[in-house]
Amino acid sequence: MDPDVRMKRLFVWMDRGFWLIWLAFPVLIWLLVSEVLAMPERLAKLAPDQIECLANLPQLANFSFSGRFAFWLGFGAEFLVYAVILGLAHLVIHRCAVGPVLFDDMNRVLHWVGIVIAGWSVAQVLLANLLGLALRASGDVPVFEPTFALDLPVLGVGLLIIALSVAMRHAVRLREDADLTI
Repeated sequence: MDPDVRMKRLFVWMDRGFWLIWLAFPVLIWLLVSEVLAMPERLAKLAPDQIECLANLPQLANFSFSGRFAFWLGFGAEFLVYAVILGLAHLVIHRCAVGPVLFDDMNRVLHWVGIVIAGWSVAQVLLANLLGLALRASGDVPVFEPTFALDLPVLGVGLLIIALSVAMRHAVRLREDADLTI
């Protein structure tokens, strides 16, 4: 079997897999929201002898309106970023499934995937600190301790994807030059 045909089939299967991911995405959100809302009861069942200690933890149900708003805004922002990353990755896979693999538009989208992934590792730290400050300002948490821990593997993956997109852009230009000289 021709390697190009096998690669096209692989991209078609990956494109179908992404549609399954899109179908599962709302279910995943629903499961995580229900998990967040049920967490106090689950913790109480897991450690019944630690009820007094668990009572000192911040409870989402006891947050003020502004605290709940800040929490759910951060929660939604995280899922929005994941949806953007999934959308961009699906766009790259879909374009490869229906057309040539090496072309400039795909490299541009791949470059943006890398930027979003690398930027998200920095934005997560900012979002966590802003959320902690907002919860402290609303009185929902007694102490705020800032975090400066970057998610280095995620940052590295984002930078790797950016580097690969630059290399692929160079490969596209070399292929175009070779096509013009033949």
